[in-house]
Formats: sequence, structure tokens, C-alpha cells
Amino acid sequence: MKDFLVDLLGLAAKADTITTSQICWRTLVVFIIALVLLRVSGRRTFASNSGQETVVKFMLGAILSRAIAGDSPFGVIIAAAVALVLLHRLLAYATYFSPAFGRLVKGESSVLAEGATVNHHELRRASFSEEALHAAVRGAANLGDLAQTETVRLEHDGTVSVVKKA
Repeated sequence: MKDFLVDLLGLAAKADTITTSQICWRTLVVFIIALVLLRVSGRRTFASNSGQETVVKFMLGAILSRAIAGDSPFGVIIAAAVALVLLHRLLAYATYFSPAFGRLVKGESSVLAEGATVNHHELRRASFSEEALHAAVRGAANLGDLAQTETVRLEHDGTVSVVKKA
């Protein structure tokens, strides 16, 4: 069985000796492994666009592509992908149990506007123009005027949330 898998997946092959068939089989196996890792990492990993999740997405894609192409030993690459997902999961638990650590890792939201009063300091810190603020309010809350808002926040994941006046 072991020899069969070694031949099928080209586990002993290098990037310059791997066959098309072996790359296709590796793609299938890596796809299944990626689905399992997705379930382990949690739903928010690929649903969120926070900095942490974006880093995990890029790194996981880069790592798994190496397993398909045969650039590095297959088992080592899969172990690295598992380690990355477990580290991400550990960070998620740590940020849940320690709000201070969560703020350090994820950052904090900032108030861009309170009612019609624009917080220009926070806009500058976020490299957010006033035009972008107005566009975000229109998009997030379907409001054309800041005076109709109570608070406009730039959340730690980069989204803009709007609390409408009651």
C-alpha cells in the first residue's frame, strides 16, 4: 500500500521529475486536506477579512501549492499546513479568553464620526478620506447624511459599521 501511494502521488519525485498524473492526484489529496483544515480552523477564517485571517489564507494557499507542485516533501508541507491552522486556532482561543491579547492581535475599532461630527484624527490614522466615510455610510446604512447617524465605526476587520439615530 505504501509503495502504491508513493508511486501514485510521486512522494519520492522532485518538482522536475513529477508527472502530470501525480500532480493531479496530489491536487485531489490536497483539496481534501484543505477541506479538513478549513473545518478545523473554524468558520470565520475564510469568512472574515481581518488581518489575521488574511495572513492565514495567503500562507495556507502558498504552503499547499508547494505540496501540489512537488517543490518540497509532501509530508513536510502537509505538517506545516496543519501547524499553521492549529496556531491560528490557538490564537483564536487565546483572543477569546484574553480580551487584552485580542486587542493586541486584532486591533480595536475606531470612531470615525459621532452624528454629524467627523473625527478627522481617526480618519487620518486609518488613511480614510471623508469621501470614503460618506460612501461607507451610504453603503452600510443606506443613509445620505451623517446627521442621521449616532456613531460610525471602522471595525478591527476593516468594515464600517453604522448605528442609526433612534
